[in-house]
Amino acid sequence: MPNVMKVYLENGQTKSFKYDSATTVSDVLNSLQQKLGFKSMDNFSLCVEHVKSIRKNKLTLLDPAESLAWIAARPGAHNLRCMLRIAFLPKDAYDLLRKDTGGFEYLFMQCCNDVVQERFAPELKYDIALRIAALHMHQHALTNKMQGKLTVKNIE
Repeated sequence: MPNVMKVYLENGQTKSFKYDSATTVSDVLNSLQQKLGFKSMDNFSLCVEHVKSIRKNKLTLLDPAESLAWIAARPGAHNLRCMLRIAFLPKDAYDLLRKDTGGFEYLFMQCCNDVVQERFAPELKYDIALRIAALHMHQHALTNKMQGKLTVKNIE
């Protein structure tokens, strides 16, 4: 579809945006903030993933002042996938949790997806994978208000 940009989110959803020559990356970030209910977009950035690049998982941050039309007109733009990512990590993750629970959960999903997709480390240590899996199961149990002793069978 011409003049429509899809933004891929860490939870597997996509958000589509119609744009014209005046629409900027900042406009999309502001719209995403409203749609997703984040309190602040200071840590977030739109980036493009070079899908057919020699270097696997190459990400490029987009300037908030750039227009979407200019990005779409770049050579090879059809090989780019636009993503919303937390690009600027907070100094204290607990502070992010207190200020913006949704932003913290997005960071957690992003970290899990980065590990699963081997985005930054092709070799994953087993103990780290087990800790992340346990943390994810614990989060699932809390979200579903499961109480008492938790077993893998109950979580399934």
